Amino acid sequence: MNEHPLQGEFPLLARMAAPDVVPPEILRTARTYRQAVRLCWQLRRAKRLTYRQLAAEVGVPFQHVGDYFNADDKPKRRNLPGDAIQAVEAVLGNTAVSQWHAWRAQLTVLEEMQAQRRAA
Repeated sequence: MNEHPLQGEFPLLARMAAPDVVPPEILRTARTYRQAVRLCWQLRRAKRLTYRQLAAEVGVPFQHVGDYFNADDKPKRRNLPGDAIQAVEAVLGNTAVSQWHAWRAQLTVLEEMQAQRRAA
């Protein structure tokens, strides 16, 4: 096989499967929204993916991406916008943030039902 010396490989030139579901025991380690966002990044399929590449794929400012995943949780840090969650999960290859929201919502509904029963 004679390859041209300037021809490069395209390692991601393939159909990507839908984002993976995160196992509940791993998801439960995220207590806050920011922890769920960081978990999504930690579990990404493409380990060599950079913040710059993610920003370009999702359409968010590159300057903000570092804040989304930073571990210090200072009040000045930006949170991942809700309208970017689906795109970020698609690029990173898992649904940690959506699952975290669903998990939190179910707990809230359950707690509300229990409170109503106690009040009745």
